[in-house]
Amino acid sequence: MSATITRPGATTAVTPDLVMTFEASDETGTVVHPIAGRANPDVTLAEAALSTGTLRLFFLTHDDAEAAREYHRAPAAFTLTAPDMPWLPNHYVVNGPISRAQQEQNTLRWIVEVPFQEVSP
Repeated sequence: MSATITRPGATTAVTPDLVMTFEASDETGTVVHPIAGRANPDVTLAEAALSTGTLRLFFLTHDDAEAAREYHRAPAAFTLTAPDMPWLPNHYVVNGPISRAQQEQNTLRWIVEVPFQEVSP
């Protein structure tokens, strides 16, 4: 599996050795308004937002993991291209703290977690 992460204006890209397990969720836009004294609430229907989740990126070296962490610190919209994994977000912004950790099984391997909010291109 080959994945590449880019951002506008950058002369480099991030190429993780592996994109690990992927989880995402879609926050619904519907709002339920409970009304005191009524059994049925009023409801405002709205479209769900695009997906949010965490990308877990695996790197064989600390230097590559640190470069990926630094790359995601920029205030930018990122593009992820992964032909073998079409379910991954294609366009996203970082939405929370970026973490980096050594893998327990092999402390020479690193995982960078990037919380994301999917956005339109």
